[in-house]
Amino acid sequence: MIMSGVLERARDLLEDAEDFLGAARDLLRSGRWAKVCFNAQQAGEMALKAALNKYGVERRTHSLTELLEELIRYGERLEGLRDAAKVLDQYYIPTRYANAFSSGPAYRHYTRRQAEEAVELAEAILREVRRIVTEGEAEKEG
Repeated sequence: MIMSGVLERARDLLEDAEDFLGAARDLLRSGRWAKVCFNAQQAGEMALKAALNKYGVERRTHSLTELLEELIRYGERLEGLRDAAKVLDQYYIPTRYANAFSSGPAYRHYTRRQAEEAVELAEAILREVRRIVTEGEAEKEG
């Protein structure tokens, strides 16, 4: 049995994840590739935290890979998202800091292709997390 406060927090985090994904899509239209990648990473992170929250678990890490592996230990069949988590993990720090590269501002090191892929990967994570967070809600309402 999941406590209503825990489920509410899971929904809040999922809503934040959707907002980050929306920001990534907006930035994609404006050509800000590095910021797209970062916001896609944040969408994935918030989404996975939402799913863990449904189990009453709160984590402070920024690693999608760690969050995903924990969800898999809870029995969620998310193995197919491992590569997505690994790719998005690479966009947490270097997308924001020039000193991650030998020269030039961080934004110059990212491409449209990377940004488009980051959005697709975040969308894949959110699809699965929506299922986890909303699982069983229709039965409770009806």
